[in-house]
Amino acid sequence: MNVYALSTGIITAILIIWHFKRRRLEKKQLPYPILLATFPVYYYVFAIYASDFTALYKEIGISLIFVLLVYIAIKSNRKISASIVAFGCIAHGIYDIYHNTLFINNGTPAWWAEFCGSIDIILGVYLIYFAITAPNRTFKLDHQKATAI
Repeated sequence: MNVYALSTGIITAILIIWHFKRRRLEKKQLPYPILLATFPVYYYVFAIYASDFTALYKEIGISLIFVLLVYIAIKSNRKISASIVAFGCIAHGIYDIYHNTLFINNGTPAWWAEFCGSIDIILGVYLIYFAITAPNRTFKLDHQKATAI
């Protein structure tokens, strides 16, 4: 286990949560779902870097699950959205941890599971807390931003 990657991931997750709270992004519908949608993109970059297009196709296939979760979260009310994104983050953290048992993406750094997995799981746990404590409001998406109704 790479303790440095794990520690850096924990600090990064805390900074993401702090930044989202400070900028009041938690009051909007899109920030956490969009963040979840970006998680699989790193694996695309790793596969492209290694010129491993078989891994790239597999990564794209698996990422469709997370894209579907993001779509459902965006269409849901705040509590359900946070719950879906929490599930997606934790699921992606588990995916990070078990990634190399599913298939090998040669471009993925050896320390990635600890780093990204810790971020995903901490964000997921926080979003469970957020789903429990946040007021249940619905959101309307307009052309520029998401606003609470």
